[in-house]
Amino acid sequence: MSAIVSLTQLNIWLDVAFTSLYAVVLVALVIHFLGSIPKGRFRKKFILKKWPEHDHAPGTQPKLLHHTHMLMMIVLAISGLYIRFPFFDGGRTAMRYIHYFAMIVVTINLIWRLWYAFFSKQRDWREFAITKDDAKSALGVILYYSYISNSKPHTSSKYNVMQKFSYQFFLVLMLMQVYTGFALVFTPIFWGYSPRDILVGWWLGVFVGSTDLAGWYARTAHYVINWLFIIMTTVHVYLSATEDVPVTLDFFFVKDLEIKGGHGHAPEPHAVPAAGTTAGDQ
Repeated sequence: MSAIVSLTQLNIWLDVAFTSLYAVVLVALVIHFLGSIPKGRFRKKFILKKWPEHDHAPGTQPKLLHHTHMLMMIVLAISGLYIRFPFFDGGRTAMRYIHYFAMIVVTINLIWRLWYAFFSKQRDWREFAITKDDAKSALGVILYYSYISNSKPHTSSKYNVMQKFSYQFFLVLMLMQVYTGFALVFTPIFWGYSPRDILVGWWLGVFVGSTDLAGWYARTAHYVINWLFIIMTTVHVYLSATEDVPVTLDFFFVKDLEIKGGHGHAPEPHAVPAAGTTAGDQ
């Protein structure tokens, strides 16, 4: 019982910490955007329209998967926060079902995206692999985004090293979120066993003393990851909207991305790109 009380107190502290942190992040992004004005980046991009050039546009299937993922993640964030902080009466049961539905869609979407990345004809996992050149450019990328340097390092990769690291971290968090999310389901649906029994009860429950307590640990981890997703997604949307508006518009099917040396979309590849294929910087 004392362990559960301690976890409850921890969750209250996490509420305060992450709510405050998110407010700080929002203020920091506003300050960062205002900083682009004296550095001349606002004029260069939003007035002179000097955006990065690109060799090809994102494929249709990755974009659709991204949209589905983004929509369901918004649903998960809102429904998850409602379950934690009910901001209207009588909606907890409905929100739980909505949360479960979105969770299943995200899981299927994740499996599909991993299949696309590693096994489809258009597999693109190499675009997200961090290379030696990426590692060497890391400091320069950090200096560029922090306004210390106006020069952004260019490599032969489609994404810079910070983007690659973020996407890989997103994947790790997503796998953890799927695992801890299903571990919260305590309804016996597998021959008398619940997903919680199968995922955390038999091993974590032994270490902490009970399956119920293991479920509390899984719930706490799930809550922390939920906030990490909210913060990282906010930063991701901000950088996407300020660093490369044409790609953002293309991603949302608003306006086709202009390809270097031509206009509109280039044909989508039907085979794995050859090693060393250069894509535009984003």
